[in-house]
Amino acid sequence: MTPAEYLLWQLIRSRQRCNAKFRRQYVEGTYLLDLYCPAAKLCVECDGLPHFTPEGIEKDRIRTEWFNEQGIEVIRFTSQEIENDTQDVLQEIDQALKRLLKQWSAPHPPTPSPRRTEEKGS
Repeated sequence: MTPAEYLLWQLIRSRQRCNAKFRRQYVEGTYLLDLYCPAAKLCVECDGLPHFTPEGIEKDRIRTEWFNEQGIEVIRFTSQEIENDTQDVLQEIDQALKRLLKQWSAPHPPTPSPRRTEEKGS
């Protein structure tokens, strides 16, 4: 893990964000996700310098497209954002979690109240 990825992992692990469990270095298909919340289908990517080359940009575009086709939302942060604007990064993750967890947890229909059986002779 890069220092920025490690920092972010320390801040979101153990259900510290919206009571959501994250996994690190999670494999999905042929890809390795930096941080992933299965309940929200949210992938958090920590992008360092290799992501900003023409090849890196194209690889990330293809990865993100594939994840989106699988129903996984991807949010990306640069290492500098994670290290220098940590609270903004956490706030963006929280907002995505709240939106996605609400979306993926369909409301349960109300439980019907038990009906009394009619007494004989009524």
